[in-house]
Amino acid sequence: MAPRSQRYAAVSLFSGCGGMDLGAEQSGRARVVWAIDNEHWAVETYRSNIGTHIVEADITVTNVPAVPCDILLAGPPCQDYSTLWNHDGLITARGNLFKQVARYLDALRPAAFVLENVPGLLSANKGVAWTLVRHALKAPTSVAASSAGGPRRPAVHYDVSAQVIDMADLGVPQHRERLIVIGIRRDLGQRPPVIPSPYLGNPITVAEALDRNPLTDNAPNHEKGMDSPDVIERLKLIKPGENYEAIPKDHPLAVKGLISHVYRRLDPAKPSYTVIAGGGGGTHGYHHVEPRRLTNREKARLQGFPDDFVFEHGCGPGRGRATSQYPRVRRQIGNAVPPPAAQLIVGAVAEVLERADVPTRSARDLAAARRGRGTLSAVSSEPEPKTKVVGL
Repeated sequence: MAPRSQRYAAVSLFSGCGGMDLGAEQSGRARVVWAIDNEHWAVETYRSNIGTHIVEADITVTNVPAVPCDILLAGPPCQDYSTLWNHDGLITARGNLFKQVARYLDALRPAAFVLENVPGLLSANKGVAWTLVRHALKAPTSVAASSAGGPRRPAVHYDVSAQVIDMADLGVPQHRERLIVIGIRRDLGQRPPVIPSPYLGNPITVAEALDRNPLTDNAPNHEKGMDSPDVIERLKLIKPGENYEAIPKDHPLAVKGLISHVYRRLDPAKPSYTVIAGGGGGTHGYHHVEPRRLTNREKARLQGFPDDFVFEHGCGPGRGRATSQYPRVRRQIGNAVPPPAAQLIVGAVAEVLERADVPTRSARDLAAARRGRGTLSAVSSEPEPKTKVVGL
């Protein structure tokens, strides 16, 4: 493992509250020098916990920063590729944000990149979406040149792998299937790594995550007492691991549900089911012991965030505070990449770069890059690839 004083420089796109970036830095192999997101409270959380090097802006109108970049991290919005929703993919502007990843890859030319999304990306638009996204990631110059109106510089190419993983296999106490796309710049002569799965067959359970070290009532983002009396009584009818279907259909508290998450209580002997960012009544996730929704602090634990990572929401004390802050924080947590997973993934990528003799950077240089925050309009100051790249 590279010494903590020598790390790779990372740039982060669609950073959210910083789950992927926190994990990257926890690996001891990378230091994020520039990040961007357009969601205000997620950016405030990032600044409070990770650093002020994040920019709150629309990536589509933001110049590429003039900073060193060895690893590009990206978690573009996944809702348009999710099979839980409309699966619109490329039909929407949000579904086309992968082109911004290509733009940054072409400009910064990092040695590697990591992109996280939902497995539905592979099937959206009858497979057309993944064909276009894969091409953009393998040959980003072609996409960037097309957007800019013509060719500008020699092309850069990446060898790309796409792996669907359950993050429970990576030490996250939650079943959370995600698509992880890893690219290694082709001139380096290395293949993308296989993502390690040290917890395969022996995942961290809900009981281990929530019960071994119970949260205190004054823990940050630990909102209780938000459920109506009917919800509390309904949950009393549902055993741990069961959902709304456990209530007899003729019972006064019976409800209809379209997905298994509705009023589903955790099973203490298993990892949690997937923590989601939003949804209507009955989708908050429900405690395995107490008849109530999970607090955001408990959800953060199930995502692998440390207890001292505080999520900002801007709601001061007073009536309605919990009700106002809950959805703001829920969204940040549900959209995040679990830090323990990012730690393993970035660590595996860094090992490939070390085998390729990609040099690490000093703590002084990385700190200076964080402070610089310069921008460039079109081209990067990074060196060209070592060898001529032949087209795909």
